Amino acid sequence: MAWDETPKEPEDGGDGRRYFWIHVILLVAFVVIVGRLWILQVAMGDEFLRKSETNHTRLTQIPTTRGLIKDRDGRVLVDNSVSYELLVTPKEVGEPAAQEDLSRRLGALLSRDPAELLRRFHALRSKSLYEPGVWINDLTRADIALLETRRLDFMGLAVRVNSMRKPLSGNFAPHVIGYLGEISKAQLESGRFPGLSPGDLIGQAGIEQSMDSVLQGEKGQVLMNVDSRGRLLEELEKGFPTPGRNVTLTLDSRMQRVAQALLAERAGAIVVMDPNNFEILALASSPYFNLDDFTGGVSRERWRSLMEDPFHPMENRAVGGQYPPGSTFKIAMSISALSEGVITPETVFHCGGALRMGDHLFGCWNRRGHGSLSLHRSLKESCDVYYYEVGRRMGVDRIAKNVRRFFGLGRTLGVDLQTERPGLVPDQDWKMRRFKAPWNAGETLPVSIGQGYLLATPLQVAQYTAVAANGGTLMRPHLVMEISDFEGRLTSRVDKEIINQLGLNPDYLDKVRKGMEGVVNDPGGTGRRAQVAGVRVAGKTGTSQVVSLKRFQGYTTAGRPYKFRDHAWYTAYAPAENPEVVVTVLLEHTGGGGTNAGPIAGKVLAAWFDKGVDAQSFPPFQVQPDKPVGWKGDL
Repeated sequence: MAWDETPKEPEDGGDGRRYFWIHVILLVAFVVIVGRLWILQVAMGDEFLRKSETNHTRLTQIPTTRGLIKDRDGRVLVDNSVSYELLVTPKEVGEPAAQEDLSRRLGALLSRDPAELLRRFHALRSKSLYEPGVWINDLTRADIALLETRRLDFMGLAVRVNSMRKPLSGNFAPHVIGYLGEISKAQLESGRFPGLSPGDLIGQAGIEQSMDSVLQGEKGQVLMNVDSRGRLLEELEKGFPTPGRNVTLTLDSRMQRVAQALLAERAGAIVVMDPNNFEILALASSPYFNLDDFTGGVSRERWRSLMEDPFHPMENRAVGGQYPPGSTFKIAMSISALSEGVITPETVFHCGGALRMGDHLFGCWNRRGHGSLSLHRSLKESCDVYYYEVGRRMGVDRIAKNVRRFFGLGRTLGVDLQTERPGLVPDQDWKMRRFKAPWNAGETLPVSIGQGYLLATPLQVAQYTAVAANGGTLMRPHLVMEISDFEGRLTSRVDKEIINQLGLNPDYLDKVRKGMEGVVNDPGGTGRRAQVAGVRVAGKTGTSQVVSLKRFQGYTTAGRPYKFRDHAWYTAYAPAENPEVVVTVLLEHTGGGGTNAGPIAGKVLAAWFDKGVDAQSFPPFQVQPDKPVGWKGDL
């Protein structure tokens, strides 16, 4: 028998290779398991812990009650009423298909647009997955009944009782009061609204916005045990909310109603102010909007219509509209020139109907001229040439320096409304920055009569009128008078704040005031239509050009396209001997100030002094016209 001498591998060689691969597989499996455990317990531990805890506990915020807004006599202008909100926790709804299905079913049940519901859901989901957010904030009792009968069909939803703003009238002082809107992502991330969550409402305009931190209050919260369906088992911990504080305004409701009614179908503004403390008694802007449109959230369609309206009803013209102040600026020019010693009350200039500078002729509104005249007649008859001469001697830089310092022009003074705008006071540096060109001496002349680059708001015109009325003191205009807690106890009061004092010779200032009296009371005065029986009124008319008169030479005001017509101004105070009220009226695109704005100012003053104008006789503000008077459809 022959032997096979071929070498053989050791009998345990195959087993060794198997053991090796078994070890590799075990090691890989171990690494995978350990890695997975690390991901679950370390990397995602907090998330899964939160999920675990929310299976049996839930922290829910308790809404607070927003503070009231009152007028100066304590009448409630904005109250609260009960409202119901539908909350949703986005993570509990599921994947996109489930989100679409829920939006569709909920829309069908509550007669809401499913697409809009889905859009709002995505907005809430982008802000927080685990915190309940307000999905629908204007549920009716019928909606709640429908939801309760189908509770098991709508997981992740809850109904919460809240309060909704209830204005005295949707059309009463809407630009002053303002409205609430849902807090935006940018506002949440700004850090200016601690304690607020997605879906919460904050002030987005008016006093509701500027005093939001006072009115808002602090929410409470409750920690509770819930079952898998979100039903309450027990309350573990509860912190009660703190109601917001109440804000009392300086507004006189009666005068506000008068001002709004007198604006009627006109685009413009009326400011009524106490010259002794700069409390704003009425602040009307027209066209206006209806606060009721914003209760529970304004619809996209309504918001779009407001934004696209060519007459800009959302704009507060009283503090945010910037216009050439026209001849009302001659009040400020007179005081500035007297303070600089450029003129005295007896200084005489001759008006021949125009003033030539270089190759340009600057006309007076009276083409025949006023002849030789001093300060009193220059104000009474509103002579342009007189103020051209004053401006030429002062120069634009001195004009700018004085009107900024004495009257607060060219800047905001802080009137409790974030829509306040600064206007514009030009000087040489401004033109170089803006146009990269030097100032021309001829550009000073239009500024001297309230034209050119100069812009002011109706509030600012009221400011320099008040400075003349009270003897030379500029104060901060304000709308907020008092703040009280939810039980009505006074916590703070806003006192008058002096910004600057004129320091002008009292006799000189008295000459300016006498000239303003002449505007209303003397023969030849441009503002006689503002007279009030039994009350001596001092005032000043103004007509500010929108375009060069050369373009429409020979046209009447009514013959020009609406947007090219002059603005009408009238500013006044009374009684002249002891002023207690300032009234400033602006009417857009209506022509002469004395003719159009003067009678309105007179009626406002008559209402203040109870002289034949009964505020209660004015109709309520239920319908705002679509188009201001004189609109030709050619904006």
